[in-house]
Amino acid sequence: MDKLHENIRRIRFRKGYSQDEIADLMGVERSTYSNFETGRTKLFCRCMTLFAEAVGMTEEEIIMDNGPLTSGYLQAGGLEDRVDSLERKIDKLLEAVERLDKGAR
Repeated sequence: MDKLHENIRRIRFRKGYSQDEIADLMGVERSTYSNFETGRTKLFCRCMTLFAEAVGMTEEEIIMDNGPLTSGYLQAGGLEDRVDSLERKIDKLLEAVERLDKGAR
């Protein structure tokens, strides 16, 4: 969670908001928001909730976000969707390994 300030900056850019717009949506001063984004001030619980509401994401998605500026890491779905997708990929890989193993015998 050390890089939460990077996540909120990245998310703000992706959503197309200026610092002024996000600060207004959150009901805080722009300088206060700027301090959250630069890491000078920790984003405390109430402001985290306000930021999440402003950008239409859950707090968990904000914390876990590490996607590029241009597309959302979790935007296509929640954490459950990502886990399901990863499980399907693992199943396919295991099936491929099993086929290769049978072919090598």
